[in-house]
Amino acid sequence: MKLISIKSYTHLEIYKQDWNKLTEDNENTNPFIEYEFVYNWWKILGSHENVEILAVQEHNRIIAFLPFQFKKTWFGYMAHFLALGVANYMDIIVRKPDANRAIMFALDELIKSKKSIVFYLHGLLESTSTPFVLSKYVKARNMKERHFSIVTPFINLENLDFDEYMRTRKKLHGMDRREKRLRALGDVSLQVVEANEMSDIVRLHKRRWERKNDTSGFSTARKQEFFKYLAELPSGKFSVRLTTLQLQDEKIAFTYGFTCRTRYLGYVLGHDSDFDCYGPGRLLIKEKVSQLISDGIQKLDMSIGYEPYKMEWNTDVDYTRKSIFSTNTIRAKIFRNLLWLKDILISKVKKYRAAVLFRRNTIGKLKYFLRQKGSFSYWVRGISNKLFPFIYDKRSYLVGRKHRSSVVDGKEYEFRKLPNNLALSSGAQRKDILQKIYNGYAGYYSEDILKAFWINENVIRLDDVEVVINLKKSSIYIRDWHNGNIQQILRFVNHHYKGKDVFVSLQTKDKIGVKLLTQLGFEWTEKVTFTRVLGNTKTSREEY
Repeated sequence: MKLISIKSYTHLEIYKQDWNKLTEDNENTNPFIEYEFVYNWWKILGSHENVEILAVQEHNRIIAFLPFQFKKTWFGYMAHFLALGVANYMDIIVRKPDANRAIMFALDELIKSKKSIVFYLHGLLESTSTPFVLSKYVKARNMKERHFSIVTPFINLENLDFDEYMRTRKKLHGMDRREKRLRALGDVSLQVVEANEMSDIVRLHKRRWERKNDTSGFSTARKQEFFKYLAELPSGKFSVRLTTLQLQDEKIAFTYGFTCRTRYLGYVLGHDSDFDCYGPGRLLIKEKVSQLISDGIQKLDMSIGYEPYKMEWNTDVDYTRKSIFSTNTIRAKIFRNLLWLKDILISKVKKYRAAVLFRRNTIGKLKYFLRQKGSFSYWVRGISNKLFPFIYDKRSYLVGRKHRSSVVDGKEYEFRKLPNNLALSSGAQRKDILQKIYNGYAGYYSEDILKAFWINENVIRLDDVEVVINLKKSSIYIRDWHNGNIQQILRFVNHHYKGKDVFVSLQTKDKIGVKLLTQLGFEWTEKVTFTRVLGNTKTSREEY
């Protein structure tokens, strides 16, 4: 056998046919070790990395490729698979019958030349044979290995009964209710889009992660170029699928994924945060499952991680292993042990959902806050809006009722009902408006939709203090009124909601509002008090 060192992507082109023959013979379904992914990653993202792919030749034929990157350090060398931080999975490309002898030969030759070396090999799926071949090698060479595994959920689509599968999941987080309310906003459809629409997907991703800690770097300039280029490649055994969930003509959720023979891997999933309450990401997954079944895909890989939504959708799990081992030189063993310690701590932390959320959300908000450091007003506003209410906050609300028999009649004031198309194009206030529609409100306005008032026939919602009070069928609740238009609103309500008791709410400190509503015949029925001290909250309700 002979070991060949490939140190440039142009040199790799010579072995394209050999590489593709190996993946085809293995019926490979890992998109990250397909030639198209490796070659283009090396060309676009890895051109300045110390990549060295080792090819094993036996009897004038290539039987294996080991896709490594090397880094020379104080202890010797560190070897890891290429595309670390981009490729979720990685592997040695070798036919199964040749795996033991090819891997043993290649690693022996590598250690002869580099002597002191630490191997840090990520992305090894335990459903493949490679991690166990490596462990066998390590044991045979009297080296020590430690591996760290993370759950990798997937949906087995082969022979999946979609209706039965969805029956047990449609109630999760009220998905059926959310879907119904989303479809009430307009036509909802799943669309497979072309690479030229990648900018829309990047924009959605950036907006989604603007105030969160995005470790994927999916929307950074260099990675945008790479992922767009992959999307432009012609479809084959390996291809990119860009799928969006569209409401009317607007993309509100997306997934960037890879197909590799019978497997689909959802690489990045996101949605427009304006639609958070409607759960568009879940609806996208549901429609995606249906689509993939129709296309004959056998597995929907949800990628590595403990995210709750993955565990809600999966039917099975795999595990992805990170294997760390080294030669027995003193310096290599010291560094290997440090890596072991680091990954032990990381693996323990990742099992705690609160720690993951802190890193993603809290740290993300802090980074966003620091990016605004040039804006003094933003700092002042951020401190006053976040820190002070956390330390101490107290608010009281009054709930008032006006009997239907006492509603003052008169000339009706004209208000128009807020249609969905205006709600979808309402700019900076869109998220708030969509949330109100989701919560069962009907909006009415005269000229400016941002000055609309809202009517709920089911509940009184005091969102600031998270209090919900059920209404009788003969009642309605009005919110977002103001002192200058309450009389016109009452006349409008008397005409369009005839025979209904009217409820309103306002803060007790609004003395003018309390006086006005009292003069208009409102009776105060309840007082709600909210208190927060150092983050601990308490809400009390009492008859007034």
